[in-house]
Amino acid sequence: MVGLATAILIALTSSFDIFLVVEAGGNFRIGQIFVIILTILAIARTIQHSDVPTLGLLPLLAWLVVQVVFIPATAFWPKSVGYCFWLLLNICLVFSFVQLFSWNSRLLNRLLQWYLYSFGLIASFGLVQFTLPWLGLQAPLVTQWWVKDRIPRLNGFSYEPSYYAAYLLIGFVLCGSLRDAKFRLISQHKIKALRWLIGSSIVLSSSRLGIIFLALDVLSRRTWKSPIQLLHAPIKLSAIAKASFLPALSTAILVAAIIFASLRPATAVLLLAGTGLYGAPAHSVVERATSLIDTLTVFVQHPLVGRSLGGVSFGIADLHGVTLRSFQDSKQYEGMAIFAEVLAASGVLGIIPFLVFMGTIIRKPFELARRSSPEYSILLRALTRSLIVELAVLQFNQNILRPYLWVHLAMLAAVYAAAKSELVRADDSLNFGQHPELPG
Repeated sequence: MVGLATAILIALTSSFDIFLVVEAGGNFRIGQIFVIILTILAIARTIQHSDVPTLGLLPLLAWLVVQVVFIPATAFWPKSVGYCFWLLLNICLVFSFVQLFSWNSRLLNRLLQWYLYSFGLIASFGLVQFTLPWLGLQAPLVTQWWVKDRIPRLNGFSYEPSYYAAYLLIGFVLCGSLRDAKFRLISQHKIKALRWLIGSSIVLSSSRLGIIFLALDVLSRRTWKSPIQLLHAPIKLSAIAKASFLPALSTAILVAAIIFASLRPATAVLLLAGTGLYGAPAHSVVERATSLIDTLTVFVQHPLVGRSLGGVSFGIADLHGVTLRSFQDSKQYEGMAIFAEVLAASGVLGIIPFLVFMGTIIRKPFELARRSSPEYSILLRALTRSLIVELAVLQFNQNILRPYLWVHLAMLAAVYAAAKSELVRADDSLNFGQHPELPG
């Protein structure tokens, strides 16, 4: 039970960037302390029992070795050491989830339930941020405002709204997949309530990327189709109306609130701020584009030997004639797009184990889902689909070490190990003329 409670706390705090964080050179999150505890518990269990194979562990460890070897390639090595340590903790997290929960269906189900609830709890906190200013109270931890002290851009416990929306998208897509499959992990009423709660918080964060990916998921919810298939598939007007209801309603509420609070002609520019449309400032678009170009330029300058994950920001700073000497100064020169960041950090050769890991963590769950029991098949497909969406949205954000991404990878690896173990037991039972057991 200690392991389960620790894992739940890791899931709940995985989006914490500005709360329960200690700045000592780099940022040390409370969730990383929980990961250390969980790793000790996992190692203790593997000593007493045989370890459970972890999906993608070998290429992941190989990629860690690449990052360690490339530490000397950066001018400010303490950040590279810190990033390697964070990557090691993320690998330990994936390993620990598999060892502690994949062998016990009851524990795994409880962890999955709380994983879903964690998105709802963090989404609820965002709605509290939105509501309190209307009651004349101070909203906690808000970093950006539409209208100062009146209409916040929801960011939860994250650095900014886009980080918050990227985190919540995992839960939104996952809940949608489980709802459509009528999965009985939690009741359908709870699943629907969670999806509405999470979706509303994404829209009220006013993260454009978050809203776009939310809308794409809603519109493609009936089937798991490629963009080309969606273009050619017949779509009924009633389906469009249902799919558009959540984002349209939430957006209408946000726009109405801003207009009501501001009541001035500049509101139109306010709503378009960051897009560059109709003369509005394009800072968000320009910053992302510039950062992406800089990240790719760092790779072009060092195509074979990467700069290590912690060295990408210092490579970007060099492009602008700036010499960085601290973690704090490096934050404004972070890379953009996780795959471009990994490429610049690893080089052409070093990125190979990372690509093998990504291919493994996506391909193998889909393959196993075709042979698994209905319960595990649904979970594998839902977790993998939400992973793909998250990887897509992180191409417009940074970075690959985001804790919530690795919590999701850990959940997927644990479910994969459980499904594979069940399949092995079923095959053994059939060989002995017995009936296979169903998951608990």
